[in-house]
Amino acid sequence: MTQSASFSATDLAATSENAKAVLAAAGARAEALVAAWIKAGNAAAVLEASEQAQGATRKAAKRGLNVLKSRGVTIPEKRHVASLQSEEASEEQALMLAPDPSGVVVFALYRRSTTGKTRVCFVLLRDGQGIARIENGDLSTSKIKEQLRKAFPYADYDAIPVSPAWARSRIASARKTHVARGLIEPLGFDTAEPLLTPVPAEATAHPFDEEGFEFADDDARSMTAQSASLHQQPEFRRLFPPAVEVDALLRKVGEHFTPGQSPEPDALASWIKEEVAAATDRYFTPEVRADLSGLLKDSGLSILSREGESVALQVAALIQVIGKAGLITEPPREIPFLRGYFEKAISLLAAQNRGGLPIPVPTAPEQATASAG
Repeated sequence: MTQSASFSATDLAATSENAKAVLAAAGARAEALVAAWIKAGNAAAVLEASEQAQGATRKAAKRGLNVLKSRGVTIPEKRHVASLQSEEASEEQALMLAPDPSGVVVFALYRRSTTGKTRVCFVLLRDGQGIARIENGDLSTSKIKEQLRKAFPYADYDAIPVSPAWARSRIASARKTHVARGLIEPLGFDTAEPLLTPVPAEATAHPFDEEGFEFADDDARSMTAQSASLHQQPEFRRLFPPAVEVDALLRKVGEHFTPGQSPEPDALASWIKEEVAAATDRYFTPEVRADLSGLLKDSGLSILSREGESVALQVAALIQVIGKAGLITEPPREIPFLRGYFEKAISLLAAQNRGGLPIPVPTAPEQATASAG
């Protein structure tokens, strides 16, 4: 008997209005019911499961939406983003401001007191490094986002609501890293303790992972083919390689020059393209790619909140492809988003130099002799 045949026609035809109840009635077979809905092309029921179900069932529904989309099935418009916590959900709230180019992410945890004041704690952290700063204060709820905008004017995107439990888990992990590195913690944690506890006993999954964005490898690579366009998102506009890496790239381009001769434009463009690819492979080591994947997840939440699922899917596919990149097969140079770091840097330098580039060019032998004389 097939999975679909094990459910009644009424179950298989569940609507967005009763899908949650049908799932609840399915009990331990809820995940199998979602699989049956996917097979039947019941997009409305799968969408409802992706928003209302929990755990493995919700993940299966999220994956199922991708499957249905690949089949050309029209997905009803989502009523809300399920993973992002509503600011009205409870008295205890948390916000996250997506990372800056250095990977520093900001969390704001706050709780309204019995006096009507809102106690807030701002924590700046960087995964793998520790806590950068912590500040405590009393602000009205309406002023918290305003304070974040003032304190971090580089961020032309808004802070988003996240689970306080997840925020506390991230902060606790960063504190452990901080201590393990032998660093002295910034002052303020004692004051902030009521907002930073309790910490979940087990590590809390990243909300972006909970969205269930998973793809076959070929599908992920296909979705990543246009990933350079993601640099237009405000979370990624300021991502550039270190200046030393760009200088090394330009020196490599200069090595192609014949002393005393100006190259043809097409040849120069070809050399730059070749060295951008080589620089991408050199810079994006496994360690750099691992750090970048974490930044992409945090930024993906911000993009999901603002742009919706279509762009967030591109970010998720990019994370998957980056995670599988290697030096021999699927090297970083084959990922447009990674090449985009250096392509942006070259474009910016050209704009700053009126269309030219500061390429170190070998000196012709006669010029070197004249200079020596």
